Amino acid sequence: MKHMIKLLSLALCAAFLLSTAALAAEKPEASDETAALPQVLAPVGVWGKVAKQEDGSLLLTSGDPDASNPEIVIHLTDETWYVDGVTGLPLDAEKIKDGDTLYIWVGPAMTMSLPPQTTAVVVVGNVPAGGKAPQYAEITAPAIFPAPGGTERRLPIAGGDLTVLEAAEVTPFRTKNIVTLDDLVPGAQLLAWSGEDGKINRVLLLPYAYEGYLTVEEDGAIRFGGEKLSAKSRTLTTEDGKQVYLPLRAVAEAAGYTVGWVSGKGAVVSQEDTELFSVQTGSDTAKTPDGEHGLLGGCVIDQGVTYLPAGDFAQLLNVYFYN
Repeated sequence: MKHMIKLLSLALCAAFLLSTAALAAEKPEASDETAALPQVLAPVGVWGKVAKQEDGSLLLTSGDPDASNPEIVIHLTDETWYVDGVTGLPLDAEKIKDGDTLYIWVGPAMTMSLPPQTTAVVVVGNVPAGGKAPQYAEITAPAIFPAPGGTERRLPIAGGDLTVLEAAEVTPFRTKNIVTLDDLVPGAQLLAWSGEDGKINRVLLLPYAYEGYLTVEEDGAIRFGGEKLSAKSRTLTTEDGKQVYLPLRAVAEAAGYTVGWVSGKGAVVSQEDTELFSVQTGSDTAKTPDGEHGLLGGCVIDQGVTYLPAGDFAQLLNVYFYN
């Protein structure tokens, strides 16, 4: 369920090229100016021949002569997807052997060691020589439709967009669920095959990793799963700049969680009697079963409503937050 979030917390973090922002400010003040929302970092596609390492990782020798990293150590985890590049069926990871050519999407974090190390999100194999591998993508915003009667739609993805034919075949990975183009929502991960015209005619939809998706509009309106909530966001000024804040109860309940108040713990967000996290007014951390989660701006109460920084709140709820 938390496929992408877990990937970013693996043991490579000590040498990541991408650092994690932290340190919240106290006593934020309201502001009407627009604050920056979290930006999506896309996994990077690499390909080449692999050699198995003693620790279970793969040493990939790039097939791209212009690659900035001719060799990369790629770590495989329980969260890595393995897909046959022709059938779209699961690829048997145990059958990967030295000399195989694989197409792998990694990161986006990578160490500065030589060779650099990173973690695989998706591994695609069995692509015929001279064949075209599918493209991995994560959708970052709702689909953009052409005029009525159009034959394609555009899907915003991290780093660009995909043009998908309305007649494209859409199938789920490892399930028998019925899926359609309408299931290609923000946060969805997929593999896409394109024709000679570059347009997508086949989509393999990976299991959805989030509890839902939300966005904040320019007027502060909040949409969860495309539906507008009655509550609105706030833009607050902290020592680290302006931050978008979301009302805790309204958003958590829209995502299917329950919210209560416990003396000594503050606001407690739960799912089916299992505590997800708790946070107290003025605190710059939320307490989770796995430890403390730093908040970029802290917990604020305004006119009886508890607010949390949008990016932190979305991660705590395992909700995809798009701009």
